[in-house]
Amino acid sequence: MKWMLLSLGVLLLVGCGQTKTQEYYMNHPGEIPVDLAECQKLGKNTFNCNEAAKAAYMLRKQP
Repeated sequence: MKWMLLSLGVLLLVGCGQTKTQEYYMNHPGEIPVDLAECQKLGKNTFNCNEAAKAAYMLRKQP
C-alpha cells in the first residue's frame, strides 16, 4: 500500500510539468514573455504564471 501511494505521488509530480521559480525566470528572462503570453491566452493563474510576473516586475525595477 505504501508503494502504491508513493508511486501515485511521483506520477502526479512528474505529470505536472516543470515548476519554475522567480529565480529561474530571473536567470532565463527570454522565457518570461512566452510564458506570460501562454498564461494570458489560456486564462491560467498558476505558480509559474505568478513567478514569471514577479520576475518581470523585478527586472523592470532594476536600474
